[in-house]
Amino acid sequence: NPSNPLGTLLDKDTLRDIVTFINSKNIHLVCDEIYAATVFDQPRFISVSEMVEEMIECNTDLIHIVYSLSKDLGFPGFRVGIVYSYNDTVVNISRKMSSFGLV
Repeated sequence: NPSNPLGTLLDKDTLRDIVTFINSKNIHLVCDEIYAATVFDQPRFISVSEMVEEMIECNTDLIHIVYSLSKDLGFPGFRVGIVYSYNDTVVNISRKMSSFGLV
C-alpha cells in the first residue's frame, strides 16, 4: 500500500479489516509502503501504523512496515530502505543482517 505499479490505495476500513484479520489468525503482516510519498492529496495515504494506533486490541508484534527511498525519489540504484517493526525480535534480527547496515 500503495500498490505497485498503479499506486492505488487501501482505504481506512480495508486496512482495519486486514489488521483485525491478522490479529484474529495470529499471522504477521508485512506492509510494503514503498510508494508512500508518491501519493498525491486525494485520496490521502493512510499507513497501517495509523490503524495500529487507533485500534485498542491489536498485537503490534505482528505488524512490520518496509519502505525505500529509491522508488519515491526515482533513484533506481539507490538502495536505502527502512524496516519498521513493533516487534523487538524482528528489529534485532534486522540489525544483524549486513544488507540492513550498508548505508
